[in-house]
Amino acid sequence: MIKLSIIYNSEKESAINIYKELLEFLKSKKEFEILDEENLHKASYIVTIGGDGTLLRAFRNIKNKKAKIIAINSGTLGYLTEIRKDRYKEIFENILKNKVSIEERFFFMVNIGNRRYKALNEVFLTRDTIKRNIVASEIYVDDKFLGKFKGDGVIISTPTGSTAYSLSAGGPIVTPEQKLFVITPIAPHNLNTRPIILSGDVKLVLTLSEPSQLGLVNIDGHTHKTIKLEEKVEIFYSKESLKIVIPEARNYYDVLREKLKWGENLC
Repeated sequence: MIKLSIIYNSEKESAINIYKELLEFLKSKKEFEILDEENLHKASYIVTIGGDGTLLRAFRNIKNKKAKIIAINSGTLGYLTEIRKDRYKEIFENILKNKVSIEERFFFMVNIGNRRYKALNEVFLTRDTIKRNIVASEIYVDDKFLGKFKGDGVIISTPTGSTAYSLSAGGPIVTPEQKLFVITPIAPHNLNTRPIILSGDVKLVLTLSEPSQLGLVNIDGHTHKTIKLEEKVEIFYSKESLKIVIPEARNYYDVLREKLKWGENLC
């Protein structure tokens, strides 16, 4: 029996409709057992229906290291949710045939004080209030000083997150199989401050620097924590990875062209 759990965006009609259709489809297949979210840790497969935000919500709650994500896109855009709503049945048929293609996505562990978080996309530091003009921060790489950043903030993203907020801030696109840090300043005051890519084998420490006294740390768009001048945000790669089921014919470069229109002449 293949155990799976379903998480869907209950605020989107398209996601609700796919969820209802999927339930009927799975009930017709005796090989699948559907678990509720309370038994998420027992599921071999976790199905998400919605956009990237729905997948990130599921990612936060995954306890089973071997669980695989089936991310069905109920809308139009979505870099992580690549399975089209009109093609998802093929994925489940392939599971029954043991013909599943898996892609690993590496993620951060983030220490702030005595709390630890996971980040699949990014960690970014910004102003704690719109009343402040800038935030000043410093980054250390394995205890070596990298630099000081002044502006609206700084983003530290995974390759998976390179097509999220980092991209909007002018960061580079990095193919997702890499284990790298992408550091992208947000509206820096110094125009010579450019994005930089670092090896994923190091540990980064992000701190505030004077004159800033308070800053807001955002993790994957869901965790918001105010930090003080003396606090440290430690960021390093987990030894684990997120396993995402992908369509057999999937090509990441096709995804870039489809989602971003990358390399196309739009004139």
